[in-house]
Amino acid sequence: MFNIIIAKNEHSNNVKEKTKKILEIFELLGVGLVAGFINGFFGAGGGLLLVPMLSFAAKADAKKAHATTLMCVLFMCIASSIIYFTKGQYDWKLILICGIGSVIGSLVGTKLLRKLKNNIIDIIFAAILVIAGVCMLVF
Repeated sequence: MFNIIIAKNEHSNNVKEKTKKILEIFELLGVGLVAGFINGFFGAGGGLLLVPMLSFAAKADAKKAHATTLMCVLFMCIASSIIYFTKGQYDWKLILICGIGSVIGSLVGTKLLRKLKNNIIDIIFAAILVIAGVCMLVF
């Protein structure tokens, strides 16, 4: 009789764990959907939202959230870029010039990120968001 009770409890726990994992997957799909929409609609910004959403939804620390966001942004940019490319909306001169700078900046930023503590990264990221918001309102 005790074996039946134990088996029922184990089965119940397995169902709860599977349900929790499925809900986590849907939550992360929702996070990606929102970030992808913002990125596609505004041409950028999905990554800015993705960092805090991954920190909250996936309980990722700052370094993991930033690194994961970069890969997610890659997919968002590929998807959006295909549409912009087919519409002929690129300025190849700007892409080349900004692209060179962005590669150099990315390398420097990645090396710095690896050396900083998570709480410092969070403070810097929050400050950049505030500055960007103020600039958008003022300029």
